[in-house]
Parts: sequence; C-alpha cells; structure tokens
Amino acid sequence: VFSIASFLITILPPALLPLALMASGILLRLLPHLPMCQTKVKSSAEYIYLTIQHYQFGLLYLSIGFHFILRIAVSDNRGAYHIGNLLFVVWMSDTGALVFGRVMKSTTTRQQQQNQAESNQHNQKGFILECLQSISPGKTMYGLFGAIITGPISAILYPMAFASSNELSEVDNPLAQRAMLGFMLAIAGIIGDLAESSVKRLSTKKDSGKLLPGHGGVVDRFDSLLSSAVVYYYWMSV
Repeated sequence: VFSIASFLITILPPALLPLALMASGILLRLLPHLPMCQTKVKSSAEYIYLTIQHYQFGLLYLSIGFHFILRIAVSDNRGAYHIGNLLFVVWMSDTGALVFGRVMKSTTTRQQQQNQAESNQHNQKGFILECLQSISPGKTMYGLFGAIITGPISAILYPMAFASSNELSEVDNPLAQRAMLGFMLAIAGIIGDLAESSVKRLSTKKDSGKLLPGHGGVVDRFDSLLSSAVVYYYWMSV
C-alpha cells in the first residue's frame, strides 16, 4: 500500500494528492480485516507498530477531512447550502443504516432461530459480511443497503427545501446527478465509519472518547462526514 501511495503521489496532479493520501490511510485501516489478513497482535513490537498506524491514520483522516469541510464552506456564496446538503445526506444515510439494520436484523434473527441451528449461521456468512463484522459485530448487510438507499433519496429531497429560493437554479442539479451524489456520499460515509471503527476494534476500545457518552465519542459523530466531505468537494469541482 505504501508503495502504491508513493507511486500515485509522483504521478497525480497536486489537487488530487489529499484524496490519494486519505484513500491510502483508509485502505491501511481496512486491510487487517480481510479474512486472509486477520491476525491478533501478539508482541509488543506489533502493538507499537499498530499504534503508529493509528496515529498516522488519525492525522491524515482528521486533518484532510476537516480541511475539505472548510473548503466546502468557503467555496462560494452558497457554502452554507452545500454544508447543509452534505450534513443532511450523510446523517440521513447513517440514520437509514441504523433503522433499517435494526429492523431487518430483529426480523431475520427470529426467522433463523426457527429454521436454522446456530452452528450453521457462520457458514452462510458472505465475504463482505465477514469483513464488516470483523470490524464491528453489529454491522449487517441490511444496514449497508439501508444507507445506500437512504443516501440518494436524501440528496434528491434536500434541494426541495429551497424550491422558493431565487438561487435554486444556481445550486440545483438534475435528478440523476443528485441521486448519484447521494449514492457516492453514502458509500464514502460507510467507508469512513468502517475505517474509524477499525481503529477502535484493533485497539480493543468500545468508544473513541468519553466526551460524548452514549455516542461513541466525538470522532464517531464525524467519521462518516469527514470521508464524505472529500467526495463532496471533488463533486463540486467537476
């Protein structure tokens, strides 16, 4: 991954370097959760190396993510509109994943208890689900689909709140473009959430901090937003 990132840095335009750095940091966080890469930290040297990775990821993720949030806010005289759009789509996508995942999980759990033995459930896990649950046991494919469905719907609905604004013609986009934006933000939010959850999982910590009890810490409130902000900024620039 470091070799690929170093190669990309030499050939990519300077404007794309932050995107490449964040992508490489997220990739490094998710690689240990692939079935063929899953190992337990056994020595103090491995623990130190893992800690260094966490700090490197944190510096890249937080600094680049908040940098692009600020870039979106001051991009033009419609910065508030764009920030509101980003927040609405990302938070609604997170909510859709939570609600849809819990509802479907409770339904399927009852069905599995009636029709299958518990010993057979692990054998039916797919590759994606196994990776998701190695990062966070509460993650489900239903939650993933819920986020992907809610994201485009939210991106379509948000501009409707400005239907009476004179600036709508300047900020509005065709329906297909809005849906595509919502889809990309939902995917980026999922990846950002998994990357941050990976740090907690590998560190054997439940929360990223104690400042917001019950919410998983401050970083948990921004994990999806930081990665989505990068996508939103480049979408604005196209």
